[in-house]
Amino acid sequence: MRVVAALTTIPDWRAWGRCALAYGVFLICAIPVGLLTGLLHLSVPRVAPAVVLSTSAIVLVHPAFVEELIFRVLLLPRETASTGRGRLAVAAVVALVLYVASHPLNAILFRPGLRTLFESPAYLSLAALLGATCTAAYWISRSIWPPVLIHWLTVVAWLYLFGGWALLS
Repeated sequence: MRVVAALTTIPDWRAWGRCALAYGVFLICAIPVGLLTGLLHLSVPRVAPAVVLSTSAIVLVHPAFVEELIFRVLLLPRETASTGRGRLAVAAVVALVLYVASHPLNAILFRPGLRTLFESPAYLSLAALLGATCTAAYWISRSIWPPVLIHWLTVVAWLYLFGGWALLS
């Protein structure tokens, strides 16, 4: 029921605006941290437009949709107004810890050559900021779609504007 509700809820313009504000705060925090730690650097890879489109489509499914479904919709209560603050805080922290921990675990299991990147404090810090922002967007909108969009935009920007493509290659 919760999954269906999160998938079928289309946020109104006010909710989208509040989610955009949350994303703006994320960017104000994340970009300087990423630039100062060297994890982010302005860089546009030389790849064919078809590669950009296909990779962007893949990233929309995983990590954006799949991770938001797991770490927001399945792990977090959707109804914040009727849930105590303590329970919300515990749920948010547990979901965030699992979300952040999933990145080095994925590297260990599927891309061992990327362990250094996915275990770096800078990467994990930015993943935590992104996870917290997506949690806020989910609770603001009660929909999966704003967190999916935020997650997708962040990964695509990292890959094609901030050096992610080179770090993953």
